[in-house]
Amino acid sequence: MIYPDNFENKIGFDIIRSKIKANCMGKTAKDLVDEIAFTNNIHLIEKSLNEVNEMINICNLKDNYPINSYPESYNLISKLKVEGSCLTVSDLIDIRTILDNSKSLIAFFKKDEKNEFPTLSSKTQNLVFPNYLADRIDSVLSKNGTIKDNASPTLKDIRKRLFESQNSVSKSLNNILGKIRDNGWVSRDLSATIVNGRLVLPIESTFKRKIDGLIHDESASGKTSYIEPREVVELNNVIRELEFEENREIQKILLELTEDFRPYQGELKALSVLVSELDLIRAKAIVSISIEAIKPSIDKSPQLDVIRAKHPLLYLALKKDHKEIVPTSFKLDSENRILLISGPNAGGKSVSLKTVALISYMVQCGLPVPVGGQSLIGIFDKIFMDIGDQQSLENDLSTYSSHLMNMKHFLKNADDKTLILIDEFGSGTDPVIGGTIAEAILEELNTKNCYGVITTHYSNLKILASNTPGIQNAAMLIDQNKMEPTFLLETGIPGSSYAIEIAQRIGLPQIIIDRTKDKAGSDQTNIDKFLRRVLRDKKYWEKKRQQIRIQEKKLEEIIDKNVMELETLKLKKKQILESARKESEQLLQDVNKKIESTIRTIKESNADKDQTKIARKEIEDFKSEFKENSQNENDEIARKYEHYKRKQEEQKARKAEKEKAKTLEFVTIDETKINIGSKVRIKGQEVVGEVTDIGDKNAVVSFGNMYSSIDMEKLEKVTETEYKQQNRSAAAGLHFNYNEKVINFKPYIDVRGDRVEEAVKKITELVDEAIMLDFKELKILHGKGNGVLRQYIRDYLRTISQVQNCYDEDIRFGGGGITIVKLK
Repeated sequence: MIYPDNFENKIGFDIIRSKIKANCMGKTAKDLVDEIAFTNNIHLIEKSLNEVNEMINICNLKDNYPINSYPESYNLISKLKVEGSCLTVSDLIDIRTILDNSKSLIAFFKKDEKNEFPTLSSKTQNLVFPNYLADRIDSVLSKNGTIKDNASPTLKDIRKRLFESQNSVSKSLNNILGKIRDNGWVSRDLSATIVNGRLVLPIESTFKRKIDGLIHDESASGKTSYIEPREVVELNNVIRELEFEENREIQKILLELTEDFRPYQGELKALSVLVSELDLIRAKAIVSISIEAIKPSIDKSPQLDVIRAKHPLLYLALKKDHKEIVPTSFKLDSENRILLISGPNAGGKSVSLKTVALISYMVQCGLPVPVGGQSLIGIFDKIFMDIGDQQSLENDLSTYSSHLMNMKHFLKNADDKTLILIDEFGSGTDPVIGGTIAEAILEELNTKNCYGVITTHYSNLKILASNTPGIQNAAMLIDQNKMEPTFLLETGIPGSSYAIEIAQRIGLPQIIIDRTKDKAGSDQTNIDKFLRRVLRDKKYWEKKRQQIRIQEKKLEEIIDKNVMELETLKLKKKQILESARKESEQLLQDVNKKIESTIRTIKESNADKDQTKIARKEIEDFKSEFKENSQNENDEIARKYEHYKRKQEEQKARKAEKEKAKTLEFVTIDETKINIGSKVRIKGQEVVGEVTDIGDKNAVVSFGNMYSSIDMEKLEKVTETEYKQQNRSAAAGLHFNYNEKVINFKPYIDVRGDRVEEAVKKITELVDEAIMLDFKELKILHGKGNGVLRQYIRDYLRTISQVQNCYDEDIRFGGGGITIVKLK
């Protein structure tokens, strides 16, 4: 239920409807625009939103969608229902246009193999295209819309005789005309013409009696007479008879054709409905694109969580003047069902209220809305509004009386699935009485658990909202330095009217200002001061809280990073110590072997025993000292071990060089570069493969059963171990998964309504996958707005080395609202 009857006019939906109608190609679709209506059926709403959302993607991303005008089909279908009726040539042309349009649309959605547009494609799935009708029309009607000569054998014969007769008349008239010209009775530049269906000669009226024939007409000035010479009267009669025969034969053909078409009324109607419905959906999509609307999340329960909403009509008006709109965010849920907005005049209260009204109504009419991507819009059974001057001379109602009549309707019919919208609640009468009545009505509406957005200046209502569960204050903010509205909505606090301050700013005499303060009393002025102080303190502490959040987040990141680094260092230290211990033990064993060997040599050479004891003691002392140092000075051991290892490697390298020198023929291969047989992977990806061939710039890489030519700069080498591990875990499904990704990959993304961080994350994933699958072009749909999101996205894309270029889409397909990304 919608109240009042002129609800659409009050919120501006009638303008939205007219814009949709202006973008329809056919009259049938324009008639359907008038049928767009409010509904609480969530399935119908979801279906309509999906249809328009898919059409938005088609308009932005597809340039081959068939767009053609088409005729109104109701009269055609009605004519076929009447027995004995006959289609005209014009009717056939219209039917052919409908068939051609529907055939193009069916073909377009049949090509949707990736099922990108499931809701729209479903409209064509069960349709049977009547090829017989199209062939039948083509057999009778020419491309320029005339009946073909070979439509029937009789017609062909008639037209042949007609042509011959016309040639005979032309020859006769030309002969007569030549003689008349010689006599100077007719101008040299005049020739035979047709009057009343007969070939005649234009003769100067002065000489009309000199020619034997019938006068059919004369010019407006009377200077020229149109005469049919007697010599061609009989031939003209023959031509007229043949023309009558031709018309009778054409009528016969059309009657036969009509009887052939009569059984196909259902198919023609279904195709006409398809063409007109898709035309309507496209018109909705065009309007949605113009206001940067998206499909929000929908919930069957009554609630509103709207982020960065823009009034569609205000957005278009400001955009025309190259100005930016200030978005509004608000939330209505089971805890805070009613939002009471207060603030200065011309601060944006009424615009915020109308934004809520128009967005809620548009969604429940199945239209996308200009909101942020995380917005959630619930479904209401009823929407009631009281806004503007509704005084009625006919019904003897004043402005305030009409407001009370509306309140009576609200109180009688509101329930927990009703959205109530009231502007300047309580105004129009004595402020004290009006304020108390408004307070009582608000309390009663709150007990009915209805939802609502209400604007007011009354302090008693602000106090009620502060102390009553279910009602929440909100303020339209003002720049206190300039005393100018910011049009920002802040929930959780009441707003001040700033009447005295604005009066001072405008320049009213100070004596008036002082007198106003005295008359208002200290209580009233103190309330405004208190509200401003609360607002200032809230903003201060919000800022502080945000700074604390940022610092806490940074601190958590630093702690996590330090913990990870500490764990890594501990692990490395343990590994180094363990390695050093094993190497030192091995070194001691080698030293022991060397000592034993030395002693054995001494014994065999009959060396002096005392000298041998001394040597053994020195060696034992060295061993003890070495063990002690190895336990207490791990870093020194590691250093010595590294030195020892380096010496060993140098020896191995020298030995290998000597072995190579003995070889007569050898090939030098740079192991740091990618060669045939190298194990590689695409930079930034996990899948590994083997190089099977190398060109100047590209390498052919085998990924399981699939071979791909990839730019060498995109590849990096991996070790044999990594290659084997990857193959063991992924070899079984590599080929299938890659092909599946190629088939399912969509080279475009819609980030409208997303925050910058979310958009960048989605774009990063898209670009990574595109590089892996070797796609060269991407499309990013971000909308135009004030250009901030577009600039962030392009700045980020320029940091990616694989991005060659990015630029605006063609103006016909979205212009600055879409970024084309070219990959290397």
